[in-house]
Amino acid sequence: MATSNNRTWNLETFLDSLIYELDKAQDTLSVKGMNRKLTYTVKDVSLDLQIFPEFDGETVRFVTAQPGETGASKVTFLLGSIRDHQIQEVSRKPLTRKDISLEEINLPEPEKRELKKLGIRSAEDLRRTIEDQNVDIEKVTDKKVDYKGLANLINQSRRQQLAPTVSKASFSKSQGKTILTLEGENLAIAQSSTEFPAAAINSQAVEVISANPKELKIQVNDNHLQGQQNQLQIALDPYAIVTMNLELPATKLKK
Repeated sequence: MATSNNRTWNLETFLDSLIYELDKAQDTLSVKGMNRKLTYTVKDVSLDLQIFPEFDGETVRFVTAQPGETGASKVTFLLGSIRDHQIQEVSRKPLTRKDISLEEINLPEPEKRELKKLGIRSAEDLRRTIEDQNVDIEKVTDKKVDYKGLANLINQSRRQQLAPTVSKASFSKSQGKTILTLEGENLAIAQSSTEFPAAAINSQAVEVISANPKELKIQVNDNHLQGQQNQLQIALDPYAIVTMNLELPATKLKK
């Protein structure tokens, strides 16, 4: 059996360390080849280990057998050669700046594990699986994942990275109605939200007639405006509220 003072290790960390050492050896040979002809190269590596596996119900870890210990299992690692284009063909694309890793979302660990089992590791993976491939996540995971709650968490994380900004506000007339147009960035970005954006002027609800990440249009009645100073509040989504003071010209828009 394994001694208690022997440290456990996991497979991912072990392989990362081994491959790192092989990469360094390859780099050394590459430089050496500039000065003299190479007589050998590292192609395949085989490694036999005597280990004790440990399983806690979720994670498998290993303890390396010490001299004289019995009952260990034998595991053989064989690392073969692979070309860069083969890695590109089978590797997943790295996360972009705009994408959100599941690790950044305040999601219960059981749900994270269920999503990772499906190869979903980011908000974009989830969107692509559900919207493009039309997969019912709740059915696939036997309702272990609540998509509505997950979508809210993803929207919250996305909003933290994409703060709203308003660069311009203007009034105009359209079909006898007064329209307030706000222009900016990251205005309406929430997904799976039918209640937002919502707006109010001087604490009176006003109708948002259109919304997208760069523009919001709000219908305003004269009774919403009180003099030249008016306060506009917009709840873009549950995680972003914009408050602005509207300064109207002395001559108001007439019908």
